[in-house]
Amino acid sequence: MVNVGLLGDISVGKTSILRLFVKYLNKGDVEKVEGGKKCTVVKTDFSGEATVPQGDKEDKLNEKETKTIHPNRLVFREDEGGKAHTIFAPGGDRQRAVVKMGIITISRIATQIIAVFSLDRDMKTQFEFFNDVRFFPDSIYVCLNKIDLYKGDKAAKLDEIKKQIGDFFNKRKIKINDFFVTCGETIDGFDDFNNHVAEMILKITTSH
Repeated sequence: MVNVGLLGDISVGKTSILRLFVKYLNKGDVEKVEGGKKCTVVKTDFSGEATVPQGDKEDKLNEKETKTIHPNRLVFREDEGGKAHTIFAPGGDRQRAVVKMGIITISRIATQIIAVFSLDRDMKTQFEFFNDVRFFPDSIYVCLNKIDLYKGDKAAKLDEIKKQIGDFFNKRKIKINDFFVTCGETIDGFDDFNNHVAEMILKITTSH
């Protein structure tokens, strides 16, 4: 059994990645991607999401944002062999004590970590999240999510971001096993990047 932790700052798409993988499992699309195999959902738990009012008092009933307070979770099983794996997606708001506790817990119990970064966000803030995570394995995987929201030269951007992330984790003596470029939402024209979500999770869970 492999326990995977999706870690990253607020709104990088951890829950979207988890939900998309569940969709692939339920539809059987997980068998069609590279390295795909028949798997079955054992249990899902998205009860960690809470709706948080935003804005002024007058606007609070109209403007709402969903945040992950307690870690969301998926347990799935490989049909051949029966191995079960668990994926955890804690929130990114480390300023909230209950969220930070979830991050600490998952960073300790996960046998594999996927560091999730959003390509439409400032990297400095996202690095600050990982500076606060003390418990890390010697090697991790990196997911560069929301490729659909970057409108410039994607190849050049990815090379630049990969170097920044590599330098950041290298200073902490953490090896990056692999990079995955994903789109955690189902969007026309980004099917391959949707598939990368399933390919990433399968590679990390079924190869260990």
